[in-house]
Amino acid sequence: MSRVSNVVDGPTDLDRVWGKRPEYYGVFMSDYNDSLDRADAVLVELCRIRIAQLVESAFDNSLRYQPALVAGLDENKIAELSKYLESELFTERERAVLEYAEQFVIQSSSISDDDVARVQAHLTPEEFVYLTKALGVMDQFARTNSAFRIEPPEAVPPTLPAFVLQPAAS
Repeated sequence: MSRVSNVVDGPTDLDRVWGKRPEYYGVFMSDYNDSLDRADAVLVELCRIRIAQLVESAFDNSLRYQPALVAGLDENKIAELSKYLESELFTERERAVLEYAEQFVIQSSSISDDDVARVQAHLTPEEFVYLTKALGVMDQFARTNSAFRIEPPEAVPPTLPAFVLQPAAS
């Protein structure tokens, strides 16, 4: 049960809460999905889950971005995400992007020119812009879902067609 009262009808907690403002919900979710689609699927998903961990969004942690899974991302790597700096499962490119994502979430004003150069050494200028845009919408979505205490869904919300539920722990 979310922290938001007087929710509307909908198939998931997300839809019941965000659906209170259907026009905004539609525009935001379209931008969210488009922003993720423009960036590298695996990098986006690693960053999205790391953001969800940092801001404690149970909802966002409960989903997986299907394009990243198709590209080879697996739960073993996701399980190591909080230890990405030491884990051998992560490439230097992934480490640089994850470090940038953490800085973005924790205090974006502290990102230095050297920090940007470090991540840009692994991305084209276009990839850097798309990644940064994706970080913005993922951060906003996860923080809002955390603040509202949006529950993990039993089914994927229709507004997130590229997602699947996190596999059950074995």
